[in-house]
Amino acid sequence: MSDKKTSMTLHGRFRNRETALTISCILVAFLLASFQHFVLTLPRGETDFTKLNHTDGIVVTTGGQQRLVEGLNLLVSGTTDKLLISGVGKGVNKAVLVQELNLNDQQVSALFCCVELEYGALDTRGNALAAREWIHHNGLNSIRLVTANYHMPRAEIVFSRAIPDVDIHQWAVSPDALDVERWWQDPVIIRLLTREYAKYLAEIIRL
Repeated sequence: MSDKKTSMTLHGRFRNRETALTISCILVAFLLASFQHFVLTLPRGETDFTKLNHTDGIVVTTGGQQRLVEGLNLLVSGTTDKLLISGVGKGVNKAVLVQELNLNDQQVSALFCCVELEYGALDTRGNALAAREWIHHNGLNSIRLVTANYHMPRAEIVFSRAIPDVDIHQWAVSPDALDVERWWQDPVIIRLLTREYAKYLAEIIRL
């Protein structure tokens, strides 16, 4: 009788382990498929300024010079007359940006005329909260959000949660160093996208 109970116990443990392994495999497969979908559906970088509708303002999150230049180009294009750059590092001012970004005359004029620099934000949530304050202070009803394409899915969630009463239009920037078509061949890009995907899932769970 004892041998039979032992056999049943071992069989039960084996089935439990088998079930746990099956569930783990399914979960890993789901996460891999979900990650691949995340990468393949990242917004492509925008280039056509001629078909843009008007927005009351532009918000650029720092994290790359291309984002800042794209934001200024949007401002110069005439789609709005206000721009916020959120998350600017200490010691950076407009004169520094002119030198670092190698701006042309139109961009320089737009920078000193119509751009506000925000220094307090340290992350995407901070960007969204700073944008909310700026938007409410200026009485805006719509913005164009400028950030990297890999960051846009998470940023859109965070900003929509922080300012649900404002229309958010996306302007995704494709960093030159980010080759999405061959992302699996570059360990640096794999780490970047994996980290961003994890943060994106965390924001979805927060919802």
